[in-house]
Amino acid sequence: MRGSDHGRHYQAVTLDLFGTLLDFRTVFNLTLERILTDHDLVEKAQVFRDKWREFTFKGLQGSEFITVQEDFKVSLVWVLQELGVEGDLRNYADEVLDGMFNTLRTADLFPEVADVLSSLDSAGVPWGIISNVDEEDLQAVVAHHGLRPSVTVSSERVVSYKPEPIIFETALLEMGGLEPDQVLHSGDTPVADVAGASAAGLDVAWLNRYMVSYPQDLPQPTFELPDLSPLTRLVLEGKS
Repeated sequence: MRGSDHGRHYQAVTLDLFGTLLDFRTVFNLTLERILTDHDLVEKAQVFRDKWREFTFKGLQGSEFITVQEDFKVSLVWVLQELGVEGDLRNYADEVLDGMFNTLRTADLFPEVADVLSSLDSAGVPWGIISNVDEEDLQAVVAHHGLRPSVTVSSERVVSYKPEPIIFETALLEMGGLEPDQVLHSGDTPVADVAGASAAGLDVAWLNRYMVSYPQDLPQPTFELPDLSPLTRLVLEGKS
């Protein structure tokens, strides 16, 4: 069915949020520096990073789904305890991470994003945002930047995290029941975005802003982009 409407190669686009549309690095790195400094862990920065990365975005506490904010807080407490930190760590995690997520709601879009979204709108291409993020945070980002996506799908709303297929399937359904091969997904995370969207049947434009190597043991993306600038051309022509 691909290319059946208006001569486009794809009929719609889905986009990840953090690292794809929104530049979260400054806010996250400042939060990380604060945590390391507060607990005299600067010399263990890499160990901390590795441990925290291992336990975030799991989306489960036992068998129960938990939100992104709760996931970050629970995992931060666990990692600090593993590194020998004592005290009221849950209140500390609440304070620091509430501040981080509130600040992320007004973080900057990447420089090319506004022009790319405007180009998609001008070409009549529907686009949606699908993200491992809490619903309130997603809607706050959309409102702050005046974005006008056709659909928004958060992990909290579907009670599941990418790479599970339901977040992609929900977007397709809410875009009018499009077939997977009619939609191009773009995101920066090999597992959540590339492997997840591929498993759901979508082609994927992997966003490699920082020129890192792609894991060879994962499904390969359809396209690799240094930023989102070529996206409209890919949608219309299917060529990088």
